[in-house]
Amino acid sequence: MTISTQFDVCYPMSREQIDAQSRLQIKLHEFNHSHPREMERRQAILQEILGTYQGAMIVPPFHCDIGHNIHLGRRGFINTGCVILDIAPVNIGDFVLIGPKVQLLSATHPVDLAERLQPYVCGNEIVIGDRVWIGAGSVVLPGVSIGDGSVIGAGSVVTKDIPSNVIAVGNPCKVIKSIEHGELPSEGVLSAMYESLFKK
Repeated sequence: MTISTQFDVCYPMSREQIDAQSRLQIKLHEFNHSHPREMERRQAILQEILGTYQGAMIVPPFHCDIGHNIHLGRRGFINTGCVILDIAPVNIGDFVLIGPKVQLLSATHPVDLAERLQPYVCGNEIVIGDRVWIGAGSVVLPGVSIGDGSVIGAGSVVTKDIPSNVIAVGNPCKVIKSIEHGELPSEGVLSAMYESLFKK
C-alpha cells in the first residue's frame, strides 16, 4: 500500500533511519549532559548534527528527530526544553528567540486509519522568519509559517500561518494586533553586541 494524502515529506520507515536516529540520540545525550562551561563542545555537536548552524545559543536539554533537517539562522536563542520534530525541514531565521519548552512539530500522520497504520514517516515544512519571538510553551504545528518580526504569545498553539509584524496568541493562535517596530540596529551593531557576549 501507499500513502495517498499529500505531505511535503512522506516515505517508508527504514532500518537505516532507525539506526541514524539512534546515533543522533547519542549526540544529543552528549549535548544535554555537557558541562555549562563547555560551550565550544556544545557548538561542535550542534555543528555536526544540524543541517545549518551559525552560532545560535541552544540551552539544554534539546531534542530533535533527524537533526540535519533543522536550518538555524544567525544569533538566535533557543531556551531550555525545546523539542523540534524535523521529519520535514524546520527553517528558523536570524535573531529568533524561542522560549522554554517550545515545540516545533513538522511530523504528522495520515488521518485515514488504513494509511496511518503503515510504517511511513510524514511531515510538512515549518518556516520561522527573521526576528520572531515564540513565547514559552508554544506549539507550532506542521506546515505553519510565521512571518518576520512577529511575536507568538506564551502557550499558543499555532495551527495556521501568521503574517509578519504582528502579535498572535491563543489556542488556536490568532492575530490580535500589528506591531510598529522602532528603528532597527544595523547588522554591524547587532553583530558587535552578540560577539561581545561570547568573547572569552
